[in-house]
Amino acid sequence: MAEQTFENLKQQWARSKTGARPDPRDERRNSLLVALVILIALVLGWLLKEVTVSATREMALGGQLPVLSYPADWLPQQVEGLLFQAVDPASPSSFDARVSVYGRDLREGEDLEMISASWPLRRSRELDRYRNLSTESVVGPDGVPAILFTYAYVADPSRELGASDLPVVVQAQDLVFIGNDGANDRLVVITVAADATEWDMHEPVFQRIFSRLGVKGGNS
Repeated sequence: MAEQTFENLKQQWARSKTGARPDPRDERRNSLLVALVILIALVLGWLLKEVTVSATREMALGGQLPVLSYPADWLPQQVEGLLFQAVDPASPSSFDARVSVYGRDLREGEDLEMISASWPLRRSRELDRYRNLSTESVVGPDGVPAILFTYAYVADPSRELGASDLPVVVQAQDLVFIGNDGANDRLVVITVAADATEWDMHEPVFQRIFSRLGVKGGNS
């Protein structure tokens, strides 16, 4: 097709040198061919983008706990106190968008209702200027009850790098549920977070992460 278009253009150029007027049918055919080539290029670009966006890696949380799927171009990190974390290195903000997993054995007598009260208190001690925005009951992985906390806090990622950027307001969600690793009941918290000014940009990715976990309800 490209060769045919090129040949038609060569013929038009040859006629222009001799002063011959281009055939209107040739002009129309060439215009259609060029438009078709552009359309095919756009479709191929869209398909490539979709494949790139949908590409994922998987992280097994262990035993009978769910498998976490996250974008293939995100970078896993080792963070003390977390089972797993991966960040988006392409985030415009100094605070990279991320997904992380926290887990511990369930304490004696502890249930989801108790955790729904104690978890925000823990976050308020850990995070600067923590503010809980909403608390929703949702269906978690494998149909278990879960709680989705949406909140904001202030982070200063540039301080660790010795830079002087302004602190960042972070928006985040904690999906909290009780799972079993095949031996013990476990408290599992899956967190997604991003610069609050970029939340709308990253939210579709976060929604896919929760959707692949089987989360239903809330804003996930």
